[in-house]
Amino acid sequence: MTTVLCTCRVADFEAFRPGYDKALEMFADTIRSWRLWRGQDDSNVIVIEETFDSRDAAEGLWTHPATKAAMEADGIDMESVRIEYLDEVGSSTH
Repeated sequence: MTTVLCTCRVADFEAFRPGYDKALEMFADTIRSWRLWRGQDDSNVIVIEETFDSRDAAEGLWTHPATKAAMEADGIDMESVRIEYLDEVGSSTH
């Protein structure tokens, strides 16, 4: 499993969200789980967490030219995008 964390800034969260929801529907067979956060101090700062079966699957989606075009169309400031590919090494809930 590979988890992707993408931190970025959107021009308008309400305008961004429908495009993200559409992408989740389109790639429901590729994205195993997802979470979306938005900043408390700046509601246009978002963090996307998505889990994939493999790094290849994650990179294939996140680096695809159509993904970049969709992100730009949804109002994501591409200069603010930071993407990390992660392996889980521990967790806990209380």
